[in-house]
Amino acid sequence: THTHTHPPHTTTTTPPALESGRQEDRPGLQSGPAVGCGRDMAFHSELGDEKAFKIQRAEDGVPDLTKISDIDNAGIALNLRTRFARDEIYTCCGTILVACNPFKRLTCFEADDVRRYTGKRFGGEPPHIFATAEAAFDNIRQKEGNQSVVISGESGSGKTETTKLILQYLTAVTNNPAWIEQQILEANTVLEAFGNARTLRNNNSSRFGKFTQVCFSHECNITGCSIEDYLLEKSRVSFQAEGERGYHVFYQLCAACRANTDDRLRYMVEAPKSYRYLSQSTCVAIDGVDDRAMFDDLRRAMTVLDMPADMQHEVFATLSAVLLLGNLEFADIDGESVDFTSSDTALLQKICLLLKTDQAALQKALQYRQIVVRGTPSDIPLRIKDAQANRDASAQTVYERLFKLLIAHMNQKTNPGGRVASFIGVLDIFGFENFKINSFEQLC
Repeated sequence: THTHTHPPHTTTTTPPALESGRQEDRPGLQSGPAVGCGRDMAFHSELGDEKAFKIQRAEDGVPDLTKISDIDNAGIALNLRTRFARDEIYTCCGTILVACNPFKRLTCFEADDVRRYTGKRFGGEPPHIFATAEAAFDNIRQKEGNQSVVISGESGSGKTETTKLILQYLTAVTNNPAWIEQQILEANTVLEAFGNARTLRNNNSSRFGKFTQVCFSHECNITGCSIEDYLLEKSRVSFQAEGERGYHVFYQLCAACRANTDDRLRYMVEAPKSYRYLSQSTCVAIDGVDDRAMFDDLRRAMTVLDMPADMQHEVFATLSAVLLLGNLEFADIDGESVDFTSSDTALLQKICLLLKTDQAALQKALQYRQIVVRGTPSDIPLRIKDAQANRDASAQTVYERLFKLLIAHMNQKTNPGGRVASFIGVLDIFGFENFKINSFEQLC
């Protein structure tokens, strides 16, 4: 929850996923979030003040949707499509910014573009996410109070990329120690590895929501940031629809261990097809994505975030243990209980070595559930379907706690302490997708 000071300034952004989607999925238009810039800020068209309120035609690709003559679904779609065909992915709707995913790399996010929007009023230049970021930052400079950028849109619309572009702009226009900028930007590398996955519509879809609070000093320089996560899609750890993948980090770890014998032996990692959790969807690779190189980037980001070598080791060991948990099969005992097969026993030994836990305690947790009657605990044997569900729930919980541990570490390293005069909050909520099987996490 975020409370604005007077006057309220809310920015809702519909982002472009510049590299998240697939070119072959390009249906024409896929809209992202929207950005609002303050109730007392007048909007000026890029065509000039004297023509600012002249009604214009949608087929011309007007930069502000409020100026077109036919403000209906067809007119809005035509206007967006016309601009999209010219690689003009941003369109204003008054003080709200709408973005269409280009599904390709564009050249409008370079240092020259940052300079173009620095210090400019909203509407003084063509619509752009940098204009929205500048509007929020200008209100910080003018002591208008804390600001929020709310990013919403369907899956694949580019919300995560827009968040990164806002952070890129804010770090570029402020005078900060290099390590602060580096840690803020590298935190995204870790979050994407552990919280993003390939879906049918998006090769790099965020499967969690997050609120990033960028903190500023009285001199309007960045002093740090904090991240709060929402609703990680835990079910993706153990199940993916056909053609999708689990979280990127699993495949990155497998690729790195395939190339490094020491890591393969240390973490007991095999190829993705060896794991039930990674092979059931038949998709283990993404065209044009080098998982091994991405793993190198992940390790570098962890180092920038001051993550000790022993903590990195424990993170990767835990990931391997989660994958091995999914390979436990269980033997059905008269339909009333389960036991472990010989292959299960070998897997349990590896899992306990990786997690540094007691094997007898783990076996009991996987075979029984405990109830308490009148203060007396009783162990009830699990039937095979219940044991399998318990196994998957355990793997999901371990992964979720690992994810939260990483965020807690990043927040500790980027914590501004008491050096906070104001902040810009960026809310990135994941988009909804309707699958054949929708889990609780997906529906909420």
